[in-house]
Amino acid sequence: MGRYSVKRYKTKRRTRDLDLIYNDISDINTIRKLKNQPLDENKPGLGQYYCVECAKYYENQHALDCHLKTKVHKRRVKELKQRPYTNLESEAASGTNMVKFMESVEKYKQMEQIKSENKKEYDEAINQRKDNLDAIITGIPSENNEAKEIDMTD
Repeated sequence: MGRYSVKRYKTKRRTRDLDLIYNDISDINTIRKLKNQPLDENKPGLGQYYCVECAKYYENQHALDCHLKTKVHKRRVKELKQRPYTNLESEAASGTNMVKFMESVEKYKQMEQIKSENKKEYDEAINQRKDNLDAIITGIPSENNEAKEIDMTD
């Protein structure tokens, strides 16, 4: 393999960075929007089975459920519990932009308080399950493969 083919593989599997995903999961409306996307033929599973924490699409609910049990997903969830490191923090460490940094810290505290108050809603939005694609397309829920709530406590 040549040098250029290795570079292609590095960017091919690249997903969104933690700070972008952290902004997505900070608002419940954004989570609902990502979980309930319109049908898109260019995405796996028509864009209906999406893992918010990993920013990946899956073919069906079973594949998404298997992904939720993996080490990669659990590691990503653990990383997202902490606030990502930003340029503002590095500037504050050097002594510049302290006012902006303190404002961002207050905003972060408020956001975490809202998350803790509405923890049940956030968990329901993230752990939302969907029926199979045939039922989604036709709008008629399947009888033997109903979407059920899952318990993701580990």
